[in-house]
Amino acid sequence: MIRSGVAFAVCLIAPVALAQTTAQTAPQTDTSYIDSNGTAHITRVIPVPDTVSPEAQASLSRPASDAAHPESLAERRAHTDTWQARAGAASKAVYPVNIANDKIAGVPVLIVTPLTIGPGKSDRVLICVHGGGFNSDSGSLTESIPIANLTKTKVVSVLYRLAPEHPFPADVEDAVAVYKELLKTYKPQNIALYGTSAGAILTA
Repeated sequence: MIRSGVAFAVCLIAPVALAQTTAQTAPQTDTSYIDSNGTAHITRVIPVPDTVSPEAQASLSRPASDAAHPESLAERRAHTDTWQARAGAASKAVYPVNIANDKIAGVPVLIVTPLTIGPGKSDRVLICVHGGGFNSDSGSLTESIPIANLTKTKVVSVLYRLAPEHPFPADVEDAVAVYKELLKTYKPQNIALYGTSAGAILTA
């Protein structure tokens, strides 16, 4: 049911992205319209927040084209993997951790451990299910390294099977398998699951 909703939202957004928006054609106010077919056409104008740092405001203010850039799945994965490795290294430089490849319940994982486990944290663990549209890995490092460092808690980053080679529910099965195995070592109340994007849907 959740995925149907996501697919519906994507269907509404994708056609708009085919034609590049310019300063002259961009809507200046929030709008919503439901046509005779029941399709919702929704625009939200979101200004750069003044509650973030000047550096963040400058980054968010960079012009970006919404023109479509079609790429194959192989190209998408190659680009994502390259970015993840680079961004992961940058994250680790700011948030030092130890990273080890392992398997839990037969599922590949990254064990991301802070240099110092926080007081009362040795019997706790976080499970990260990364983003990436279910078909690539855009967060196994970047979504776990800062969390492990800042919370001083071990993070298990699940490298779940990817679609389309492994369609739903393979990703859910892998996350559940890791969780069940960790239950043998950790109390349920001491395990937390989190993720962003596709990982947020897996978390739910």
